[in-house]
Amino acid sequence: MQIIRVSLENFRSYREGLVDFVPGVNAIVGANGAGKSTVLGAIGLALFNARPPSIHNEGLVREGANSATVTVEFESTLDERRYEVERRLGTNARFRVYDIEMG
Repeated sequence: MQIIRVSLENFRSYREGLVDFVPGVNAIVGANGAGKSTVLGAIGLALFNARPPSIHNEGLVREGANSATVTVEFESTLDERRYEVERRLGTNARFRVYDIEMG
């Protein structure tokens, strides 16, 4: 699996965030508190519903927002197709997998 893009909306400290990845090795760098771990946690949540045991859904939704959305776009190494996985928390919670090439 090659992650292409991660999009965050009202997720933890991010009002809006977009992280693009390139083929190969990527580094997520920044100052303490910049949101590096949040990006990694968002990937785990979107793809595997993994979350730190000490944080409930309420702690993942940005303060003042009703819902948070994490979207991960990736290319599968199995079929070389692009997919988009979206996980929404809070109001209108949902999980969806979308095959980008099929529309």
